[in-house]
Amino acid sequence: MVFERGSEVKPSTESLTTSRRSDIHNGMPHHETVVLDLTSPSSPISKPHTPNFLSYSFEPAFWTEFFGEPSSPRNLTFTLLNHLHERGVRPIIRPGGITMDSMIYNASQSASVVRTENGKGGIYRTTVGPNFYRQWSNFPSGTKFTAPLNFGNASITIAIELARAAFSLQRDKILFYELGNEPTNYPSSRWRGSTEAYIAEWLRYTGNIGVSISSHSVGKWWASSATTDNTSLKVRPADLIPLGINRTGNVAQYSIHSYAFATCDPARERRATIENILNHTDLVRYADTEIYPSARAAMNVNATWAIGEFNSIACSGKPGVSDTFAQALWTVDVELIYAVRNASSVHLHQGATLVFQSNQQLNTPGDDGTPGFSSYSLLYPVDSSKRGKARVLPVFVSQLLVAEALKDGGRIAALQTPSGVKVNEFSGYAIFDKEGRKVIRLVILNMKPYYKGGSAPRRTVDVDIGAHQGATVKRMTAPSVDEKFTGNVTWAGQSFMDGPAVGEVVVEDVPVNGKVAVRDSEAVLVIFK
Repeated sequence: MVFERGSEVKPSTESLTTSRRSDIHNGMPHHETVVLDLTSPSSPISKPHTPNFLSYSFEPAFWTEFFGEPSSPRNLTFTLLNHLHERGVRPIIRPGGITMDSMIYNASQSASVVRTENGKGGIYRTTVGPNFYRQWSNFPSGTKFTAPLNFGNASITIAIELARAAFSLQRDKILFYELGNEPTNYPSSRWRGSTEAYIAEWLRYTGNIGVSISSHSVGKWWASSATTDNTSLKVRPADLIPLGINRTGNVAQYSIHSYAFATCDPARERRATIENILNHTDLVRYADTEIYPSARAAMNVNATWAIGEFNSIACSGKPGVSDTFAQALWTVDVELIYAVRNASSVHLHQGATLVFQSNQQLNTPGDDGTPGFSSYSLLYPVDSSKRGKARVLPVFVSQLLVAEALKDGGRIAALQTPSGVKVNEFSGYAIFDKEGRKVIRLVILNMKPYYKGGSAPRRTVDVDIGAHQGATVKRMTAPSVDEKFTGNVTWAGQSFMDGPAVGEVVVEDVPVNGKVAVRDSEAVLVIFK
């Protein structure tokens, strides 16, 4: 394989200059120089990524809070989706999560979603009406959906009614059908730990559902949707594929969920720290140990795979961690880790605290029983007693970086960590053209935490990217890794706290053979000329 980038790679002597920006080194005296080798990636080059790589999962019970009604859409959420659409993203929206297994359909209901609760935020039932599906027409053009079906109630009638509603109202927008969420968390009495029993019931349901909707679902099913928790029921794709989950040819794609951290109990809550979620070495280890065996099993049978649901910290995140700039750095790194491993799409989960998820969890709904929106979400979509004013969270800028990095069918490979920085605090990725020959963009993440009020100076790493014909840089940055005020978090000079972009776009110029400066707790996108 020959990698082109203008000329041979050799250490450069020029340093970065900026356009429409003051010198980024002012007040930052601590510099280190490292050499990033673009010629020998540490991974194979991925397949070309499609516009729906960046995708999303929304808890059905809180659909109205995030999206409103068909006649009164939630402007804040749709503003964010439009920012992504402008950058070429065509997401697959998954109305999914725990509450899809409490869904029923009521054809006479005027509201999109009605929750049946216990008064303290505990959700017993999520009833959807026709407007739940009609709302899909408000999404930007090119948006596709998974059709969520209740498997948790063990009622084929309920599942068929939901399938018929989705089919009759939005068949052209359905890309996949999904039967149930995380069967690994169902009562153990359902299949008594038998993978074969699960497959038999899944095949019976999907077959009968297909008959009920004129075979529209045939060959369009997501299979598995399992967590990586250690449970008696083994239904990850790596477990299901050898036992014939696709014996009828119904499976379109294999889905698995990714949560390396959690606040579902005190022991795991203590591990959910900024330092831990930004440990690149551990993020790669989790992906390769818990996720990639299922990905490889899917690809070995010429199938595709997706991260059907993921976020940083299960059970709705952890305030002070997942609502800070650290979440943006985490999201970029994890999404690119999965892009390297050929995930077809990654569905970043959005929602609110679910009381029945755990009786030991850190998070709670509002005192008045209103939603306690997950602190890992892209936004708090409406005003609430728990989270205050509706607003965008610091993580949103991560989506803009990844969208621009992987646009136009970008292929990606991981790069070796340069000598001089710690492996767990640095990650680099090369994005190639569609032929996989020429490096056209780089993503560099300096994940070393720099905290507000820290006594040590904020270090700047000057990254030598070898010989090149010049480049531009867009920067994802904040005053510190623990920054919570979204107005201080920027992508290419712009912030997005209320939805619309604030500020002018800042693009930095890198001269021929110039280095790229990346401060601690910062990420950059380098675009070669």
